[in-house]
Amino acid sequence: MISRPPPSRERGLAGAWQRSPLRVRLVALFTLVLSVGFALAGTAMLGILQAHLVDQVDRELQASAKTLALDAAVSLIKQAEPNIPSNYFIQFTNSESQITLRITDETVERYGRPIPGTLLPVGVYPPGDITRPVNIPSTLPGSYWRAVAVPISVDNAPLGVVVVALPLTGVAETLSNTARYFGLLGVVIIAVGATGSYYLIRRTLKPLSRIETVAGSIAAGDLSQRVEPQPTTTEVGSLADSLNRMLAQIEQSFADRDESQNRMRRFVSDASHELRTPLAAIRGYGELYRMGGVPEQNIPDVMARIESESTRMGTLVEDLLTLARLDERRSITPVDIDLAKMAEDAAFDLTALDPSRVIGIIGLENEDAPKSLVIEADSDQITQIFTNLIGNIVRYTPKGSPVEIALGTVADHAIVEFRDHGPGITDADREKVFARFYRTDISRSRASGGSGLGLAIVASITALHSGNATIDHTPGGGLTVRLSLPIHQPHRTQNTQDSDLRTDSP
Repeated sequence: MISRPPPSRERGLAGAWQRSPLRVRLVALFTLVLSVGFALAGTAMLGILQAHLVDQVDRELQASAKTLALDAAVSLIKQAEPNIPSNYFIQFTNSESQITLRITDETVERYGRPIPGTLLPVGVYPPGDITRPVNIPSTLPGSYWRAVAVPISVDNAPLGVVVVALPLTGVAETLSNTARYFGLLGVVIIAVGATGSYYLIRRTLKPLSRIETVAGSIAAGDLSQRVEPQPTTTEVGSLADSLNRMLAQIEQSFADRDESQNRMRRFVSDASHELRTPLAAIRGYGELYRMGGVPEQNIPDVMARIESESTRMGTLVEDLLTLARLDERRSITPVDIDLAKMAEDAAFDLTALDPSRVIGIIGLENEDAPKSLVIEADSDQITQIFTNLIGNIVRYTPKGSPVEIALGTVADHAIVEFRDHGPGITDADREKVFARFYRTDISRSRASGGSGLGLAIVASITALHSGNATIDHTPGGGLTVRLSLPIHQPHRTQNTQDSDLRTDSP
């Protein structure tokens, strides 16, 4: 067996980082940023403080160096003790010797003895008669002095160079103490910041726990759960709003799926029930004829009955095939069609079926009908609508009753109304007449020959065209079927209108 090498430490740290909770990572990142920021601020502050303190020492040296150098030279000539502050270092150098004129034992013990070297050769005169302050080492490790050199001359004859120095240990101690206190303060601030950030981040991300709980409930099958709303200006609130909208869509999709399955089961059950009656009649008459139970004089009646039931079953199957094609079809091929011309054709067909009827083509408000009403639609399907509505009028209204076909426009929709003056339907039936296989108790019975699919086909075709079909009472009695179709069809894709085509009502 080939053994795999153990994961590297970096990979392990990366994996641990990825596995850690979001709040822990946020706190860690906040603490890191706070620490880096505090370190940079401390470094900058100490640098500024050091420059300020050294500048103070330099100003003190530059202000007193010449005076101290002259006093030291005079004291040397007079062989007297110079009157110089105790923390100063004074050294005189000429071409022959080097003499320390002033440094106390306490100063040596505390700051060490400076090692100036040669800051200024004898006989050289720098600008301003004083050198720039520089750092010089000390015999005490870690200590430094700040020194300047002043040339001394008598009657323009170079006498020597006096080095004046001040210890920098005080500056170093101030910086060290400041860094210590600042570091301690930084540790306290970082600890408090990390603790406070953990509390605040945990409280801020608390809605995510609610989201996790809701997700668990949804996984268990409860799609009614919702995340508690938060202000959408926040990330968590925006996420909660998006999740709630997504959950609403998912719940609606499942509800639509269940409703579609229920409708399909009802449709199959209704179709089976509708087909069972004519099949049973045909089978019964066939068996009766085969067994010789039909008298010779009744054979034409039996054959007529079989033919009637066959025709009815054929009509039912054709209607079912039409609905199935409409349910499967996702798009149409719109062309310009004139509804006014189609209304004239429908009136001619209605007159041919029942010459005793008075057919009128009018406007919506009983004014003159428009001479032309062109829309974009599928010609065959709109013809199917007109044919079904004419068939319903002939089938379910008394012969000779008048019919009006009203045309007009409302906004960007064309309106067509088929107004009959028959028995009409009840308000309860108005909500159901577009359902498949639905019949009213009186005028929609099987005795009239209807399959209960005519208005369902009308509703499906109008929905496919982004329109709708409604039912209303005709003034004076009767039924009005109102079609509303857009004059211009909206842009479609292959997946549009899927939900509209599978509805039982517009």
